[in-house]
Amino acid sequence: MDDDFLQAFSNVVREQISNGHSVNFEDIGTFKAKHENQYQQKYKDGRVAMMPPKDSIVFVPDNRWRNG
Repeated sequence: MDDDFLQAFSNVVREQISNGHSVNFEDIGTFKAKHENQYQQKYKDGRVAMMPPKDSIVFVPDNRWRNG
């Protein structure tokens, strides 16, 4: 695929998700936002750190692709 197309595609998906929309490709799957809350990370040496909340983009495949 053309690099310009892939860049434009990722920009459109990112823009739509940042505006609160999901991006669905029929029979393929959906790109959507996933929010992870802040949490405590406990290390083996006893340290505890607060991990900040974050948002990420996830792809959920259509059911027909998940079942093999």
